[in-house]
Amino acid sequence: MNKKNNLYLERIKELAESSSIHGIPNAVRTKSLVIRIFWILVFFGFFAYSMLSVVKLIIKYLEYNVVVKMERAQPELLEFPAVTFCNINPYDYTIEENYKIASDYLNESFLSNDTNLKTCNRKTRNQLRYGISNLEGFELEKMLISCEYDRKPCNLQNIVSQDPDFFGNCFTFNFGKDADGKSIPIEEAKQPGLLNGLQIQLFIGPREYQPCWEEKYGAVVVVHNQTSLPLYLEEGIFVPTGFETNLVLKKNIINKLSTPNIKCVKNVSDKAEVDTVYFRNTIEACGSYNQKWCARNCSLDKINQENTIKCSNLNLTTLFEKNACLKNFDNITKYYDFCISQCPIECEYSFYSIDKNAAGFPSYRQNQQLLFDESFRSKFPNGTVSLEQVKDSVLSFNVFFSEKAYMRIEEIRELSFGSLLGNLGGQFGLFLGLSFLTFVEIFEILFEIVMIFLSNRIKTKLVKKSKPSFAEKV
Repeated sequence: MNKKNNLYLERIKELAESSSIHGIPNAVRTKSLVIRIFWILVFFGFFAYSMLSVVKLIIKYLEYNVVVKMERAQPELLEFPAVTFCNINPYDYTIEENYKIASDYLNESFLSNDTNLKTCNRKTRNQLRYGISNLEGFELEKMLISCEYDRKPCNLQNIVSQDPDFFGNCFTFNFGKDADGKSIPIEEAKQPGLLNGLQIQLFIGPREYQPCWEEKYGAVVVVHNQTSLPLYLEEGIFVPTGFETNLVLKKNIINKLSTPNIKCVKNVSDKAEVDTVYFRNTIEACGSYNQKWCARNCSLDKINQENTIKCSNLNLTTLFEKNACLKNFDNITKYYDFCISQCPIECEYSFYSIDKNAAGFPSYRQNQQLLFDESFRSKFPNGTVSLEQVKDSVLSFNVFFSEKAYMRIEEIRELSFGSLLGNLGGQFGLFLGLSFLTFVEIFEILFEIVMIFLSNRIKTKLVKKSKPSFAEKV
């Protein structure tokens, strides 16, 4: 038995002396006990430090941290965004029927100069919105004075109306669809600059016909992708009358990395991508998924559910009171965290950084041209129009790219699998002299031990067979 053990030890010693692992050959070859202990302590010290580093690297890898890579790209053509504009005031009170319906409903003439009217408060807007369904908003033909894109008159087939929202009638240029819902080509930005973009002039209505409960006057503009509907309250930019406002764009494309910790939506058209009702409802409403729309609709749905229960327990008699209670969205933000969990972010999406600047509009000469333009004068309810009234009722805005380029912002793994292997190799190589081929030596040692074991078993069996039995001896 001692012979067998010695055979194992001798073979292991031979392999250890020729091993490429630093320190082990020195500990085996030396005749000095002190030096052998020194090499053993050094080896296990560096081995412990290496293993600690390996554990930290693996933990860091499993955290799936990301870093951001930014790249500026210059395509030949840059897709121009959809641009939606609305009159801030949802109803056109120069229409006599509108004024009559609203006055009868409110039981007072709200366009008088008396600021102490009971209707002069914010709630009146909601009263009309939820209490009267047949008030008319501003039509495109009345609002639009002029429209040019890339120095050419806009094709009116490329301006479509959106469903009425908080601001009433809204219209979108370059939505990729016509009024019948058929797909049409999306405009491309061939060059940057004001003259190569969208230039629109709007009539907002006479200021004296603005009701006292409306605190703002002008237009709201939303710049968005064709794949999403406009979010007026979240992304709208207010444009005042009496000014020409430039909205200077820079496009950004975001590529997020989906990790076990943070899932993102890869296919924005697949309803089965995320198993939540709000995700599916967003695709049905918009045609493709958008996180902001999903979270907005989720919040509205949750607050509506809460209001339905709350309002059913109140003694509400009039339709207005019921609608005002049901449509009270003051606490809508309380469901934000829940809705974000139901509405994951897209893996790839784009948005526009917008710089805003303005100058006075119209000039004195253009003001006079509008004043003597019969089609423009017909927008006012009476024939008497002053220069001041013209200036107070019109605005202009321009939407254009500052450069024909976009910024791609991409998330990448802070520690990829390849980097992990490289770091592990660096730790083992620096402190122990190990490489992947070194691990083959371990298999070589195991193989040698197995071969010695099998060889000894075979020899033992042969010896037993060669020995004569007791009967043969007799």
